[in-house]
Amino acid sequence: MEIPQIAFIHLVAGTITVLAGAIAMMSQKGKFLHRFVGNLYLGCMIALSLSGLYLSFTRSIVFTVFLSILALYLVVTGWLAAKRKDGATGGLEKVAMFAIAISALACAISGFMTPVVLASPEDVPPAIAYYVLAGLAAFFGFLDYKVIKSSGVSGKRRIARHLWRMCLSMFLATTIFFVGNGNLLPELFHNPYILTAPTLAVVVITVFWICRVLLTDWWGNIQDNGNSNL
Repeated sequence: MEIPQIAFIHLVAGTITVLAGAIAMMSQKGKFLHRFVGNLYLGCMIALSLSGLYLSFTRSIVFTVFLSILALYLVVTGWLAAKRKDGATGGLEKVAMFAIAISALACAISGFMTPVVLASPEDVPPAIAYYVLAGLAAFFGFLDYKVIKSSGVSGKRRIARHLWRMCLSMFLATTIFFVGNGNLLPELFHNPYILTAPTLAVVVITVFWICRVLLTDWWGNIQDNGNSNL
């Protein structure tokens, strides 16, 4: 069966996103490989989110509209955290903060309206799923507000902000790719343990890097070697 062009782009972008993200998470930070695959991940994640947003709109899948917005927000703000100098922010952070705040409000309203406007609400996520997603989006927007009000973050906190946002976007992409669309993968992958393993791996690696940044002198040593940005 022929795959529509935008769906094909979405599939290719998703595949490259997962592969590039995995390499970026496991590669040595601050080196050429990490920067290269990190930029590749950024570009493909943007393409994945935008194509997912388009497909969600055209297919009237409201919940994945907000998932696509959240993934796009996380990867862009995570990238900005790595690129900004210590104690610096810009206009893009403000745009992202307002965008995610509006998305949080719209997501909460959608959760309230879902049982009312849909004839078959059992076919979509329950209202609580919308409320949880809206709560997370609002919390992330609040964190942005604190960073902007403080004129940026520095040192370990800036790198931790970069890491958890990029890794959370990777968690979303990996979960949707393997768990959400597992039926589209080759039969070899049709095992719940195989499908959930990549998502669990992302969680474990994320915790490892956050702990390493915040609880050790690793980041200080990276800075001493002349790498102030990842």
